Amino acid sequence: MKRFKLIICMLAALTVQAFAGDLTQSQEKAQRAVYAYLHKNGYNPSVDTSDNSVCFRKGGILYWITFTEESPILYTFHRKAYKIGKEENTYKRKPAIIAANDVNNKHKTVKLTVTEKKVETTIQVYVSTPENFTSVFKKYFEAFNNVDQDFKEAYETALTVERETAERAEEEARRNLPPSELRDLIQNVSFRLLDADGNEKTAYDQPLRSFNARYIQARIEFGPWRETTADYTLQIKVTRPDGKPIYQPNKKYSAESIVTIEKSRKNQLVEIDQFGSPKEGFWKAGEYKVEIIESGDVIYTTTFNIL
Repeated sequence: MKRFKLIICMLAALTVQAFAGDLTQSQEKAQRAVYAYLHKNGYNPSVDTSDNSVCFRKGGILYWITFTEESPILYTFHRKAYKIGKEENTYKRKPAIIAANDVNNKHKTVKLTVTEKKVETTIQVYVSTPENFTSVFKKYFEAFNNVDQDFKEAYETALTVERETAERAEEEARRNLPPSELRDLIQNVSFRLLDADGNEKTAYDQPLRSFNARYIQARIEFGPWRETTADYTLQIKVTRPDGKPIYQPNKKYSAESIVTIEKSRKNQLVEIDQFGSPKEGFWKAGEYKVEIIESGDVIYTTTFNIL
């Protein structure tokens, strides 16, 4: 019996410690009140003892509320940040800054702050009682959803402007370059699907389907070449149906290969390194634009379709 009572006391002590942490008495009261409100309304909250925040997930998104200062207490309502980076499913910093400024001008309740590695989304409010916060909780939560949509739309707009500006600058720079020796030499380009190990999934000139599309390889057919045999660096730039280019990390092309063009009176075939991703869903249905570049000169343009 004594052992049972000891376990109950230990659990009670752990519960108090989990809620209290380093909070003042009034901050702990606010923490407990918000926790109780979220629990009552089906948010399944928890307490993060590292910062004494009350946390919950909704729609797969993490939210948390912290309690600082005194008389009145500052409630800071956080939403999972948008990650800044160059990887897939991250945001580029410059267009993210433009989008954040646009959203901050439109929404006065929610504040977006861009740091080196993320875009933080918060609502900060001073209230004298927990009820003053919980009474407008749903309004704040809805504001996060509105800001999420507006930020993503503003980001896409800023990203499009940045991309179009870069493409115009690139085109202007190409005008000053001498034409490639390979211009007008390409007769045809065909495509096939490969898996991550380079095994063929769909043969050249066969329909490319999104359900098994991972990597794509291009085969270029050159016409007769009467000059001496030589090596050339070819780049492929692929643009999605929505206008977004597919680039290798820190590069301005989708794939690059050094190919040998042999002196010959006959047509000859060369293959370019594969491009794509092992992730399912990387290739969406639609028409993709393909540019083949040599020495900065676009020597051939074509398309392929993903069904």
